[in-house]
Amino acid sequence: MEKQKILVVSYSQSGQLTEIVSNIIKPFIAQPDKFALYSHVIVPEPAFPFPWTSETFYDAFPESVSETPVKLNEFPTELKQKYDLILLAYQVWYLSPSIPITSFLMSDDFLRCAENTPVFSINGCRNMWYKAHDRISYFIEKAKGTHIGHLVLFDKAQNLISVVTIIYWMLNGKKDNYLGIFPKPGVSDQDIQQAEIFGKILVEHFPDQLNEVQIKIVEQGGVRVIPHLMSMEKKAKRLFQIWAKFVRKKGEAGNPKRQFRLKLFKYYLLFMIYFVSTIAMLLFYLFYPVNYKKIRANIKHYQGI
Repeated sequence: MEKQKILVVSYSQSGQLTEIVSNIIKPFIAQPDKFALYSHVIVPEPAFPFPWTSETFYDAFPESVSETPVKLNEFPTELKQKYDLILLAYQVWYLSPSIPITSFLMSDDFLRCAENTPVFSINGCRNMWYKAHDRISYFIEKAKGTHIGHLVLFDKAQNLISVVTIIYWMLNGKKDNYLGIFPKPGVSDQDIQQAEIFGKILVEHFPDQLNEVQIKIVEQGGVRVIPHLMSMEKKAKRLFQIWAKFVRKKGEAGNPKRQFRLKLFKYYLLFMIYFVSTIAMLLFYLFYPVNYKKIRANIKHYQGI
């Protein structure tokens, strides 16, 4: 019997997503007679550093939001073929897919691979992933692929606390308890280890029942929607787009002339997170009964069911 070809495409700056993916593909690896796995790790040129410096962290903002592509490592010739399934693993940067992932999704190589091919996306992030997911779906549809489902593993700490811990991790490279009192940043070790469950779902439904995959993913807790963050993100993305245009008027990535505007954005962002978002959350739940039907429809949209 001919083996089913699975392409795994990923970009992981911190290494967290690599751990998640390695667990998800274990059920595929366990059946070498049935599956042939191919891997492409995206490498931007030049690479984005980890840990970030404060300057490089905020300098990535405008191009993330504007989806400005960068040069990537070459997609190997031996991978330029058709697949039975593509696993696409990505991070979220500033409510958008990371720059390296966006760059790959805009490439001719992805267009050729994804055409008439089922694609399952894997997202490891802080907790705001909704608009990035929409963009991933857009690029898959543009490539004439089929987005059969998605998995979202995120930091389950309280929103304002996770801001502190994620920044600590991103700028110091240490995924530990900040000051000895904060929870560990990022996706929990338990969630990373249990990601294999979702790989089993894919294997069990492959290839003839892929239309049932997303329901099973949701039943196993693979897509948890936080309603007030979902609502806030839509408004935040529009504001991010305005800020991105404002900053880019002073030059492209790395241009020192835009540092002042990036500093303005930094303080604006912290103000929005710690003050405005709290008020927005209260207003969201105050009007929740009025907007109930719309909210439920949006939840189902992001669950993919």
